[in-house]
Parts: sequence; structure tokens; C-alpha cells
Amino acid sequence: HKQVAGYALSDQRNTPQQDTYLDTSTGLLTRNGAALRIRKKVLTAKIVEEGTQLVTFKAQTEDIYTYIELEMPITDQQVQALLSGNLEKVHVEAVEAAVKHLKGEKIAPILYIENCRETWHLNAEMGCVEVCLDEVRYASMDRTQSVQEYGVELELKAGEPTFLKQIADALPQQYNLIPTFQSKYERGLRLLNVFGVEMEN
Repeated sequence: HKQVAGYALSDQRNTPQQDTYLDTSTGLLTRNGAALRIRKKVLTAKIVEEGTQLVTFKAQTEDIYTYIELEMPITDQQVQALLSGNLEKVHVEAVEAAVKHLKGEKIAPILYIENCRETWHLNAEMGCVEVCLDEVRYASMDRTQSVQEYGVELELKAGEPTFLKQIADALPQQYNLIPTFQSKYERGLRLLNVFGVEMEN
């Protein structure tokens, strides 16, 4: 029986997901606060395993605290085109936005992240928080280097931000965790030193 800060967790479900990030060899997108990702999700519902593939482009706007995020489903052929660097063959908004940022430079897969995510719900009078337990493996594209880590991610589904803060403050004490504000992508780049020292900014 799992609980956090005295609240019970319910409705557990597992969602394995595999992310492949693409960029230029010098990290053009990353240096400009952007990211292009292909995500493969396996939805295990009863007996049927259903896979979906999504492409996501995230970019910082003029205001450094605001991101645009475009995400849409893509086909196997479109995934292959992206992995081969043929972005012009993929006519979806997320990829077209990435092309504008790339200014004609070539991209290739640079980082692979496999995440076995266990999602729980914490329902209380003060609000509802989604608690995600992540077992994450970061790997270089040739799989010669990899690092495994465990993490917890919280998302407020209903209620006041102060309730989320209360849960977030209780977690490190209960489970000996260290709070971090890095995305998994930033974390993976650091851990595997993907672009070398030039990325330290």
C-alpha cells in the first residue's frame, strides 16, 4: 500500500515509453532552447498492447519562461524519415517548426531515453496529484554508454499549487530524494556528455 505524505496512492498503471532526441552534431536546437523528440509509447490495456508514436517539438519563446510545444502522431514511415534526417518528407507542424529552427543544417539521433513509468493518483480534499515513478535509462545512440536512474515526477491535476508544494516537500524527507529542475533530456545530455563541454552554459 503506497502512500506519500500520509495520502494513499491509487489507480496504478504502467506506461513504458522510448524517446529518441534529434539534433545537429553541434547541438543547434539544444543551444537555442529547443528539442525534437520521437516518442514510442506502449499502452498495455488488458491483453492488447497498443503502440503509438508521437513527434514533439518544444521551443523557448521570447519570454524564457514560456515554451511552445507541438505534439502529433506519426506513422512508421515518418519515423524512419526523421531518423534518417529527411525532415522535408514529414509534413506535420511539429517537424516543419523544427526545420525553421535548423536553417538548413542536418540532424541525426543523438540520445535515447527509455522510461518505465508507473503512474499513481493521489486524491485528497485539497486536490489531486499525479505521481509518476520513473525508472529511466539514458543511452548513447550506439548503446555503448548508458546510465540508469530512478525519479519521481509530480503533476497537479486539480487543486491549489500550495498542495502540490506540500507533497513535493514531503517526498525528499520520506524517500531520501534530491529535487531537480532539469528535464530528462537535459539530464541525459549531461550524464552522457553528449555535446562535450560546449553545452555547459
